Amino acid sequence: MMQSFYILVLSFGIPCLSTTTIKIQNGFTPCEFYHDCQCTEDKKSSLYIADCSGLNMTHIRRFPDIIVKLTLRMNSLNEVKDGIFLENRLLRTLDLSFNRINTLSPSSFIGLEQLTELDLQQNSLSRKSLTYNVFAIFQRLVYLNLKGNLYQQFQPNISSLVRLKTLKMDFAYKETTILGKQLSNLKRLMRLDLSGFTGNCSIIHLTPQTFQYLPQIRHLNLSMCKIKSVQKGTFDKMKNIISLDLSGNACLKFQVLENVTIDLQFSAIKILKLNKIHKVFDMNTYLQTSHIRHLNNTAIEEFHLDSNRLQQIESGALKYFPKTLKYVSTRDNMFSIGPYLYDLMSMSIELFDISDMFKAHKEDRHPETCNMNFVCTWHREAQYNENQNIQMKELLFKSGQHYHDDNAVTIIPIPYRLKTLRFRSSDSKYQIAAVTLSNNKLERIDVSNNILSQLIGPLKNTKNLKYLNLSSNVCSNISTFFFSSDFNKLEELLLGNNLLGLVLPSDTFGQIFQNLLNLKKLDLSENRISILPNQIFKSQRKLEILDLSSNFLEKIDFKLSHLSHLSYLNLRNNLLTFIDSHTILGINHIVDMSKNLSINLLENRLVCTCNSESFIKWIGGTSVQLVNKNHTFCQLSTGKRILMVNIPEIYKRLEKDCTSYEVLISVLVVTILLFFIVLILGFSYRFRWKLRYFYYMVKIRSRSKIPQIDEDENEYMYDAFVSYADEDRLFIHTQLLQTLEKENGIRLCLHKRNFLPGNDIATNITSAIHNSRKTIVIMTYHYLKSYWCMFEFNMARMESIYERNNENVLFLVVFEHISARDFPLHILEVVQSQSYIEFPNEEQGDVVFWLQLVTALK
Repeated sequence: MMQSFYILVLSFGIPCLSTTTIKIQNGFTPCEFYHDCQCTEDKKSSLYIADCSGLNMTHIRRFPDIIVKLTLRMNSLNEVKDGIFLENRLLRTLDLSFNRINTLSPSSFIGLEQLTELDLQQNSLSRKSLTYNVFAIFQRLVYLNLKGNLYQQFQPNISSLVRLKTLKMDFAYKETTILGKQLSNLKRLMRLDLSGFTGNCSIIHLTPQTFQYLPQIRHLNLSMCKIKSVQKGTFDKMKNIISLDLSGNACLKFQVLENVTIDLQFSAIKILKLNKIHKVFDMNTYLQTSHIRHLNNTAIEEFHLDSNRLQQIESGALKYFPKTLKYVSTRDNMFSIGPYLYDLMSMSIELFDISDMFKAHKEDRHPETCNMNFVCTWHREAQYNENQNIQMKELLFKSGQHYHDDNAVTIIPIPYRLKTLRFRSSDSKYQIAAVTLSNNKLERIDVSNNILSQLIGPLKNTKNLKYLNLSSNVCSNISTFFFSSDFNKLEELLLGNNLLGLVLPSDTFGQIFQNLLNLKKLDLSENRISILPNQIFKSQRKLEILDLSSNFLEKIDFKLSHLSHLSYLNLRNNLLTFIDSHTILGINHIVDMSKNLSINLLENRLVCTCNSESFIKWIGGTSVQLVNKNHTFCQLSTGKRILMVNIPEIYKRLEKDCTSYEVLISVLVVTILLFFIVLILGFSYRFRWKLRYFYYMVKIRSRSKIPQIDEDENEYMYDAFVSYADEDRLFIHTQLLQTLEKENGIRLCLHKRNFLPGNDIATNITSAIHNSRKTIVIMTYHYLKSYWCMFEFNMARMESIYERNNENVLFLVVFEHISARDFPLHILEVVQSQSYIEFPNEEQGDVVFWLQLVTALK
């Protein structure tokens, strides 16, 4: 079976990587004497190590005497010809495993007198092939592996191997359960492996005579040997035994433990493995005090009870474990709550593994037939107390579905010296509320691959914790106080494969991780994160590794520049198209301080376009190491994906393409802007007086203190507004005012007299024109040069057009002779299109002038 397995591995296990390739990667190169084999130099002896495995060889060829280790495993060898190794006297290790060798003779290994290690496992060595003492030639052999052969009813003669230290062989004899007396010569044998996991083993009963000739054994592996009983005294003489493995003997049950532990007391036992000594679908089991109490007289360090359907432990039993015990493994069991949990605090263990609880199983393909008298292992005095179980649950664990008391605190008993706790893959469905651990020295906790959907907390008394694995828990919520101040020593936090993309984006102020001041590694991979707040990692100044792979990040919004110790940033398999300039500045700041930063951008949606030109340029010139840079793709604007191998060439191409576009875009933008500016300026200039008029009219109407005239009424506040230059004021105040206002009762508006103080001049002018029936313009050279006179003239024009329905409100009085060429164009247009009156220089004309003026105004 094992031979077939290895052939399958070669054929299908690594389809894209040949065996030769693997050897070359490990420092092997083709041998000069046989190119199909791979060689490397042994540094101790300066000879060669030759690996000729997996070459489908049908016979052994002769090799030069320059090899210290030769591997011929996994070929198609049928025999070892006499004298084939005659020239290999320097050979020390020979591996002939996983072949079809069925014939050996006393001359097969001539020349290998100095051999120290021989591996013949998984061949076809029968009783016939081992009739002769084929191993007598080996005077220095210390390691021999004969497992997986066909000599079940015959114990090979190995009595001459007096230097042997490790023996791996099959043991499946119906006639006897005693290892032959010939083994008594092997005084140096320390390690005996009879395991059925790697060979053939069937020892129905273990008796005090089974190992009577091997009292010196230190390491004994009896796993998967179909053992059904162990008599008291079986291991009693093995006072030097260090490790004993009875795993995989499903018919043993816990009743056998008392016999085993009685024999092991006062021995040198350090490691005891009792995994799966119950059948998969037996009744749940109960560990009694009598099963383990004798271990108190040992210095045991490791104790394994995996896969035993263990549900309860007798109260007080755990106190019998000696203080030397450091590692306990009870994986794949079915523990329920009980008083024994308090006994945990009396244990001195440093590593406790209770993973894979309630794991699903299939029945063994070829299950053993056990004696039904030994099936039930539940102690008759161990009654199931339902009320006690409920009380313990209320005291210790609060199921998330029924836990609503915010003030309640769960206290979990922890062995004080415990440093590592593993509780993986146990299908535990809890919402972690307020939890306090008993006094402890815990440094590592692994509760991955459960269903801890809500981490509310706070979790307290974790002051020594350095490693916490909460990955693969379907967790969608972490409160801002779950990681209490007791986590100040935490260095590694694994939160991968959860649903934290639902909660982390709302942590605007970075409160979730704010107490993790010494964190060095943070794994947030596979969390469906689309965005991270800027301050999410504000407290992680010592962070060295940040894993954000396999999320939905489209850009990097979080602050990086303060992470001065960051050495690896994993952004693999996100939705990034490029890294923006702000983030690049932060990364450059890290590089300036640490000089050692790697970034993984594989499997993103990187683009090589004008928008990412600065990003491409940065990649080409930065000292940041891009992981698997030669396998990183980016997409061109044409849609083609290219490898980012030659960054300078890609950048030059972009620079060329994008520069022309930039110039064209810049010219178009400037042209359009200039066009609109000119258009706006032209429009403003063309309608400047109209705009100014409307502005002041709106201003006038919004101020109630300026007199207004109802537009529906025909009466105006003034009959005429007089527009004149200040240099002509003598004429206005002597003749015009006297004649029109005092003699003829025409109401005039003069800026010196009628303008409201406090208002700006332009507003007063516009208001006066609007509230006057006519506007008299005293046209002189001084008038033409005055800014405010021109303003009054144009406001009067706008008044006539937009407020008086094109009624002529302007009355021009040419006070002195002015040449047509001296008139501005817009005034000349008015002079030529409308009637005006000239002021006369003789007395008779003076009378006519005033008469016409009064008539026009009345």
